[in-house]
Amino acid sequence: MRSSSAGFRPPAPSPQARPLGAWTLLKTLRSNPLECWTKAHFEEPIVLGGFPFARVAVVSDPTAIRQTLVENQSAYRKSAIERRILSVRMRNGLVTVEGEQWQKLRRILAPMFGRKMVARFAPAMASVAAALVERWRSQPDGSVVEVKAEMSRVTLEGLVRCIFSDGLGDPEAVCAATTRYYATCGGLDPFDIIGLPDFVPRLTRLGMGPALRDFEQALNAAIAERRRSLAADPSAPCDMLGAMLAAEDPETGERMTEAEVKDNVVTLIFGGQETTSTTLTWTLYLLSQSAEWRERVAEEAQRVLDGSEADAAEALVQTRAVVEEALRLYPPIIGITRTAMRRTELAGRTIERGTMLIISPYVLHRHRRLWRDPDLFDPTRFLAGPERAVERYTYLPFGVGPRMCVAAGFALQEATLVVATLMRHFVLDLIPGQAVWPVIDFTMRPRDGLRMAVRQRRQSAPAGTRESAALAVES
Repeated sequence: MRSSSAGFRPPAPSPQARPLGAWTLLKTLRSNPLECWTKAHFEEPIVLGGFPFARVAVVSDPTAIRQTLVENQSAYRKSAIERRILSVRMRNGLVTVEGEQWQKLRRILAPMFGRKMVARFAPAMASVAAALVERWRSQPDGSVVEVKAEMSRVTLEGLVRCIFSDGLGDPEAVCAATTRYYATCGGLDPFDIIGLPDFVPRLTRLGMGPALRDFEQALNAAIAERRRSLAADPSAPCDMLGAMLAAEDPETGERMTEAEVKDNVVTLIFGGQETTSTTLTWTLYLLSQSAEWRERVAEEAQRVLDGSEADAAEALVQTRAVVEEALRLYPPIIGITRTAMRRTELAGRTIERGTMLIISPYVLHRHRRLWRDPDLFDPTRFLAGPERAVERYTYLPFGVGPRMCVAAGFALQEATLVVATLMRHFVLDLIPGQAVWPVIDFTMRPRDGLRMAVRQRRQSAPAGTRESAALAVES
């Protein structure tokens, strides 16, 4: 039965009373890391130990997080396990590189995701949302959809349109490549957990290469064609790929190498598509369980979605609050890890050199000391008002500091526009009998997918208005 927002507590594992034994911990980390956390993790600022293969400190103290990720970065380097997991197929991506290479890429890429630049992509985002509306309208009223698959498709289409104004090969092949990518490298490989070196093959990732071959060939062709068009006409369409190829490091004048361009495109498509689609999936689930917020979002969308897309994204305040609450309850990032490079102190606890620090957004966002009734679905946390101000270092769906996700604004804008567009036109109801349960599989997603019945809102604006017109708008 659908719950009101006043009492809806979305499903989540109950914390363990005490740390798991070594063998059980290893199995649980492989099946669903969310089920490893103990009560102490949600109550204490720092928890030391509990991991038999290494020295570990789980950090949930805001001051300690600021010191680790912002103020004292030289003392805490990105951990080996995080680099191994993230570097699969994207070794030169912004999220995995270090040192001078990271500084160069950050200087080049950050301006592409500034507020004004992101606003320019709003029409493309609106157009793919409009296409989804038309696709659902073409089906019988009450048809059942698998929401995660639908959201993966719409976010992939949005990214491809923003990155490649001329498209990227066969859309079905690109979709198949991303699906195979998550299936083969989404989870934690046991060899990564126990720290075996990179040259040892990971059995969980065998077969990934052939699945991505068509995607990489299409990407190579798109880059080559864009280089030719830019050489012939520097004023060619301003999409992300063109911007990457033309951009220079403001300090050195360097441009991105071929490998850096490719790996950062892969990072945007594979990482951005999965995290945003998962956020959309959980947002739609939460709205299906709260009649109050579903109607508030629908009313706001009906009122706002008739102006420019960029202005609409800024005006959808309540919709964005629901998206941000979904990111709080079900953050897509598994964890932020660092290794202590020397002996330090955090929140009154001694951190020995070599200790792996884990900052888990999931734990942080549900911490008893930091949030009022943290397991409750309550988007008002993110609405204006001094009593509702969210402390910066208690909410990290995109990380924080210099290594914060460069595309955070892009993702929030896309998610807000898609949710508002869908809620304006449809009512989504969870199919009875489903056991919705969060698991970690590259990101935090519903274990068995999410099947929902789609019914049209009778009072919504007729087809052929802004959304249909948006289909012709290019980035």
